[in-house]
Amino acid sequence: MCVIFWTTSDPNFDLVVASNRDEFLARPTIPAGWHSFSTASNHTGESGPSEQHDEPGGPILSARDASGGGTWLGITQNGSFATLTNFTEATPPLPDHLKAFESRGRLVRDWLEQQARREKQAQQQPPRTVQQAASDVTAYLESLAGKLDHFPGFNLLVGTLSQQGGVVGYMTNRTPDGKVCVDRSPDLFLPSQKTSASTTAASAEKPKADQQAEATGRMSNSVLSEPWNKVTTGSALFQAALDRYSINTTERQQELIESLFDLLWTPPPAPIRERSDLRNSILVTPIPLPSPSAPPSSSTPQSGQGAKWYATRTSTVILIPKSNREFGSKGGPAHAVFVERDTYGLDTGARGTESKDGTSAGADTHGSQRLFKWHLQ
Repeated sequence: MCVIFWTTSDPNFDLVVASNRDEFLARPTIPAGWHSFSTASNHTGESGPSEQHDEPGGPILSARDASGGGTWLGITQNGSFATLTNFTEATPPLPDHLKAFESRGRLVRDWLEQQARREKQAQQQPPRTVQQAASDVTAYLESLAGKLDHFPGFNLLVGTLSQQGGVVGYMTNRTPDGKVCVDRSPDLFLPSQKTSASTTAASAEKPKADQQAEATGRMSNSVLSEPWNKVTTGSALFQAALDRYSINTTERQQELIESLFDLLWTPPPAPIRERSDLRNSILVTPIPLPSPSAPPSSSTPQSGQGAKWYATRTSTVILIPKSNREFGSKGGPAHAVFVERDTYGLDTGARGTESKDGTSAGADTHGSQRLFKWHLQ
């Protein structure tokens, strides 16, 4: 039941992302760090606030799913990024031509690896135009069109930076009523506008009036066009935070980061007692749910076999200031910032709850974090 808020149209930032990862607490996970998916390298950031700037220790910055090998949110050294949410549904029937579903985390991983290779080859070249960035995003999402049924339900955002700002594309393999979508064109968000990905790169630079849309979005576990209550509530808080800290200084940037974490830690409007309550809760407090192998249910088991602790595990904020912007008391180019903070975990001993089998879940929202700052190349 993850939730993501993002924009590429802020006057101070090429990209702002605020995201909660909601997951079973026992699922093996590698914390955020610089790495290459093809190696075991993992350069983690500072655990706690620090002024020390991290130098990238690999081409990709993300946490990783130790089970599936992919990730749900990541970024490259030059600011290409991707994020994914699962569609809330019972396990769909496997198509006859498949032996097993593919891991959805590979959709994010493949984009990040592709862009990391491109960045390595394009060193010393001028920044891409918005048309070139749009072409990359569109080509990747269109390459998925023939295999949308290879995955359980998903929402996918991929993006990259251009001279004019961030370019973002969206793809899903579900219709608003939950049916499998096997033939869909991606949506393309250009800086301060939105067009269909079927629009050519040349015409995308000057979209028609009815294609104008601000490149600010939100996404959870339903399709983009059918937002849940927590998405609607969070969108207003997200925009309010951006408006409140519209002057970009180092001090105001840190205030914006804290304001975005406050958004991500917005408590549930009422105690979470069943699965349907998750649609209203930006922060998911620990709740026992059926294990991933069991079908979803509107009821919530409080004990018994198959019940596993589920909650918001981590919260992440990403800021990429406008290229070549100078701010701060000493001046100098701005740093990209990636902050991952632990929220709920097993046996943390803080704000914990305990099940009848003795396992417990808790949180310390002022506890450990991974902080990364770097200059885009």
